[in-house]
Amino acid sequence: MFHPSRRSAQALRSATLTTILLAALSSPAFATTSVDDGTIVVTATRQPTPANQLLGDISVLDRADIEQAGPGATLGEMLARLPGIEFSRQGGRGAPEAVFLRGTNAGHVLVLVDGMRIGSATLGATDLANIPSDQIERVEVIRGSASALYGSDAIGGVINIITREEGGPALSGEAGLGSRGAYAASAATAGTQGDLHYQLRAGLSGGDGQAAVTNASSPAYNPGNHGYWSRNLSAGVNYRISPRIEIGAQYFANENQSKFNSSWPSPTLDWRTRNRVSSISAYARLQPVKGWDSTLRLGSSVDDNRSFPSANPGQASDNFRTERTQITWQNDVDLPLGRALVLLERLEEKVVASSVFTLTRRDVNSLSLGWNGNAGAHYWQVNTRRDSNSQYGVKNTYTLGYGYQIAPAWRVAANAGTAFKAPSFNDLYYPLTPFAGVGNPALQPESSRNREISLHYAEGAHKASLTAFRNDIRNLISWEETPPGSWFYMPKNIGSARIDGWSLNYQWAIASGWRLQAAWNEQDPRDKASGKRLARRAAQFGTLGLDHDAGPWRVGAELQFSGNRYDDSANTRRLDSYTLVNVYGSYALTSAWSAFARIDNLLDEHYVLARSSDTTFASLGQSIFVGLRYQMK
Repeated sequence: MFHPSRRSAQALRSATLTTILLAALSSPAFATTSVDDGTIVVTATRQPTPANQLLGDISVLDRADIEQAGPGATLGEMLARLPGIEFSRQGGRGAPEAVFLRGTNAGHVLVLVDGMRIGSATLGATDLANIPSDQIERVEVIRGSASALYGSDAIGGVINIITREEGGPALSGEAGLGSRGAYAASAATAGTQGDLHYQLRAGLSGGDGQAAVTNASSPAYNPGNHGYWSRNLSAGVNYRISPRIEIGAQYFANENQSKFNSSWPSPTLDWRTRNRVSSISAYARLQPVKGWDSTLRLGSSVDDNRSFPSANPGQASDNFRTERTQITWQNDVDLPLGRALVLLERLEEKVVASSVFTLTRRDVNSLSLGWNGNAGAHYWQVNTRRDSNSQYGVKNTYTLGYGYQIAPAWRVAANAGTAFKAPSFNDLYYPLTPFAGVGNPALQPESSRNREISLHYAEGAHKASLTAFRNDIRNLISWEETPPGSWFYMPKNIGSARIDGWSLNYQWAIASGWRLQAAWNEQDPRDKASGKRLARRAAQFGTLGLDHDAGPWRVGAELQFSGNRYDDSANTRRLDSYTLVNVYGSYALTSAWSAFARIDNLLDEHYVLARSSDTTFASLGQSIFVGLRYQMK
C-alpha cells in the first residue's frame, strides 16, 4: 500500500488550498452590491478612511469575529486567523504569546491599545496574552512598514487594539466553561446623560492549564498542570461640550498570572510570572474652523512583570517594570486636494527593575507629516517622520503609496517605505552578569526597507486581494557568545534578513446566509549571511473558513494550516507542519440571550509551536468551551 511522505502530504494540502482559492476567484457574482462597504479604518493613515480607499495591506478583526472565537480564545490565537500572521507560544493558554507579521521578528510589530504604546521596554516586545478578548471591540492590523506614522518597532506592521465601547443605555455580559477547568466571565454597563456618555466593563478568566514541557528528558520537565488566571477592568467617559469640542478619558488594566518551567535550581519549584498592563489617557478634540480637526491626547502605560521565586540567587523575585508617558497633538486639515496630517509627539520611557541598569530613562520627540487623498481614479498616501531619541539620535522614515482604479471592480496599488526598531533596554544596558552577559550601549537601531504591490477586486458577492512584498532588514541585533565557549553573551548589530512573499485573500458572500473566507500566504524569510530560514516561520500557511446564518442559528468551521518551521537559526531543529480544524455555533434563545459553543483543534492534532535544544513546549490539544451571552436590546 502506498503511504505519502510528509513532504508530499504538505504539497497536497498546499495545492488543494490554492485550487480552492483560485476556483473561488473565478466563480460568478451572486449579488449586485459590493461586499466592500467602506468600513472606516483609522490605523492605516491615522485618519478615518474607508477601507476601500486604503493603499496598504490591512485587516480588521471586528466584534463579531471576536465573539465567534469565544471568550476562551486568546488574542494571539485570533490574530493567527488573519492573513500574514503566524503565532507562537511556549505552552498552553496562559503562557506568553507572540506573533510574526509577514515573517518579521516578534519585536518587529508595534502593539497599541487605543493608540497608546504598551509592552516591555526591557524585552522590546509585547506579550499578547496580557490583552483579554472581552475588552476588545476591534483590532486593526497594518502589514508592512509603518514607522513613518508611528515611529519605532513598526518594521513588520502595527496591531492597534481598540477597547469596547457600548452604546448607551446598555447592559451586557457573558460567561462560560471549558476544557481543563477553563472559565471566563465579563459584564458591562453603559449610559448617556445628555451629552455625557460613560461605560464600565470588568472580566475574569482562567483555568487549570496543562504542563508546559512535554519531554521528560528536559531539565525543566515538571509534569504538573500550569494553571493561570486573569482579571481586567476598563472604563471610559466622553463629553461633547459643543458641536465642535469633545473631551474624554479611557482606562484599561489587566493583571494575570501563569506558571512556567525552569531548570534552575530545581524544576519542582513553584515558578510563576505575574504581569500587570495598564493604560490611561485623556483627550480633547476640537474643530477650530471647518476642515481642521485638532486632537490633543495625553496618556501613560505600565507593563509590570514579576517572576517568582527568582532566576537570580538571593532575590525573592525578578521585577521588570516599564513606564511610558505619551503626549500627541494631531492636526487633520482638509486641502483643495486630499487631507494633510501634522503630528507632534513626545514619548518618555522609564525602567524600574530588580536588576541595576546603568541607564533607566530615555525620551523621543517626533514630528510626522502626511498627505492622503484621491482624485478620480487616483489614490495616494505620503508620510514622513523624524524621531529624535535621547539615546541614539535621529531616525528619519517615509512611506509612499499610489493606487489606480483600473475599472469599477479592480484597483492596483504600490507602496514603499522605511522602518526601524530601537534597541531595548536589555540590549543596551543589561547589567554585567557572570555566565549570562551584558548590554551594549553602542548598538544602533535595526532598520528596514519594504516594497509591495497589490491587486484588489470587489464586485457583487466577491472581494479579493493579492499582495506581493519584499522587506530588507539590516543591523539586526543578535546576542552573541563573546568569546565563543565562555557562556557570556553580548548583543551586536550583525544580522540582516530578506523576506520575500505574497498573500492571497478572498471573501465570498454566498447566497442564503453562507460566507466563505480564505487566505493563503507564501514567504521566504531568510538570514542573508547564512541563507537559512528565520526561526519559527513557515514558508506556507493559510486559513479557510465557512459559516452560515439560518434564523436563530449560526454555525461555522475553520481550517488553519502551517507548513514546517525550524526552531533555531541553523535550521537543525525541525517543527513539523500541522492542520487544525475548529468548529463553532451559537443559538439565539431570545432577543437578548444566546448560547454558544466552540471546539478548537477538533481532531486533537499533535503539533509543536516552540522548542529549544533540550525542551519541547506543549501546544493546545482539543479544547471545548460553552457559554451564555446577554445583550440588552
